[in-house]
Amino acid sequence: MRVRSYGSYEKYLSHQKSKREKISWLPGYDQKYSQVLAERLRTQAVVKEGMSVLCLGARIGSEVKAFLALGCFAVGIDLNPSVENKYVLYGDFHDVQFSCHSVDVVFTNCLDHVYALNVFLREVKRVLKLEGCFILEIERGAEEGGVVGEYECLFYDKIDDMIEILDHAGLRAVKRVDFEYPWKGQHIVFKVR
Repeated sequence: MRVRSYGSYEKYLSHQKSKREKISWLPGYDQKYSQVLAERLRTQAVVKEGMSVLCLGARIGSEVKAFLALGCFAVGIDLNPSVENKYVLYGDFHDVQFSCHSVDVVFTNCLDHVYALNVFLREVKRVLKLEGCFILEIERGAEEGGVVGEYECLFYDKIDDMIEILDHAGLRAVKRVDFEYPWKGQHIVFKVR
């Protein structure tokens, strides 16, 4: 695993906050990803109506909308959620503002934007209910054809490398499925060991 050097956490925050304004593809992505993710979640049959869900790094709320379509209580946090976003609150996934053991599901598709993986994973496990699950959508690693962009901070060669790291951190993969949109990767469900 490799990480991008920022010099300070404040420089990392500033860089990540600037991303949303530079992304031109978000409007089309929003509706399509919400629908595609909702279908993946239905197929996995892990998420049930009435569950509480926290989406980390949720940008404009596409992920949140997918969980809402399944009858969940869902909210996202992001460093730059946009003004009047009813799906996403301001928040830092390195310092989640919600109480311990407060959500059934934590979801993210931006693990590659994490500054401090150990801090991020501690927060995921802290907010999850004891029988909750962590759902990760992760892009293929560098050796699998994954692409490193301007905002990625965490780099890995293969998805299995990251799964091994998460396993050592106390998260056991219980379901995995490949997907092709919005990039080639895997949808993985983890349980806390």
